[in-house]
Amino acid sequence: MKTLIKAVALSATAIAASTVVAAPALAQSRTAAPAAPVVATANVDGAIQGTTAFTTAVTQIQTSYAPQIQARATRAQALQTELQTLGATAQAEQNRQPQNATALAAAVNAYRTREQSAQAELQQLSAPIDLAVTYVREQITLKLQDAVNAATTARRVDMLVNSDAVFWNNANADLTQAITAELNRLVPSVQAIPPAGYQPGMLLRAQAQAAAPAVPAAPAAAPTR
Repeated sequence: MKTLIKAVALSATAIAASTVVAAPALAQSRTAAPAAPVVATANVDGAIQGTTAFTTAVTQIQTSYAPQIQARATRAQALQTELQTLGATAQAEQNRQPQNATALAAAVNAYRTREQSAQAELQQLSAPIDLAVTYVREQITLKLQDAVNAATTARRVDMLVNSDAVFWNNANADLTQAITAELNRLVPSVQAIPPAGYQPGMLLRAQAQAAAPAVPAAPAAAPTR
């Protein structure tokens, strides 16, 4: 499971929460003199991956896409062997004395060209799996702000910062597990297989459009005489 999650982490970056997540304003409700804002940290993507919904769905994906996953692994091994051969040829040209600059450039170019095409081939083989994991992550992300609000409100936190952007923090200031707990409550399960026509970001865009205030209709023009 860890290998699959790692393989799709980059493709889902755009869906993860931003570095700073807005928390409910609590300072105005405090009767004491203004104090320094309470800041906490969280690994937002880790909170999503730690949910029961995510881990269960990833297991379902591994089962549903088992042939594709195996095909990719087999092809990746074959490509690695091919690249090792090309790399050894380039290394031999590098070590040859006297060195043939033309032969060395050709060997290095052959390796780099094949490496790029191999990466593109593996990305294509991974695409259905990546899309399914992105769909799972996005369904959970729909409730991320609600989970953050609940976790920060319960702890009177004014600002939540992604732990990746923090040099050091006290372990007690980390709300990752608290957010995961709230997500487990809000999103007990999700669908593992994306529907036909799904594109990354589609669910979040639909949610934003539904929450946007309706634009009032323009008044009808006065009749001309």
